[in-house]
Amino acid sequence: MLTKALPALACAALTLLGCATPPPRQMQPVTTADKPPAGCVAQTATQVPVKDNACAGFGSTYTQKDLLSTGQTYPSQALRTLDPSVTLEGR
Repeated sequence: MLTKALPALACAALTLLGCATPPPRQMQPVTTADKPPAGCVAQTATQVPVKDNACAGFGSTYTQKDLLSTGQTYPSQALRTLDPSVTLEGR
């Protein structure tokens, strides 16, 4: 009798444990202090140190998080969504 009840209890326990998932994380809004001013690139790939509140270069930068937040399939579509002035040829 116990050998028949044990698999049923194991399945019930796994089912209940599978339902006990943590709640989804809340997205925290990006503050203006996290991003440099428009037209100012705060970091470059050269690893050259930049003074606080100084621009390392001029232009626009987008993180992977920015591109993924658009919901677009291709990076070219995501860039057009983020900045309509971007023109890309091809796909």
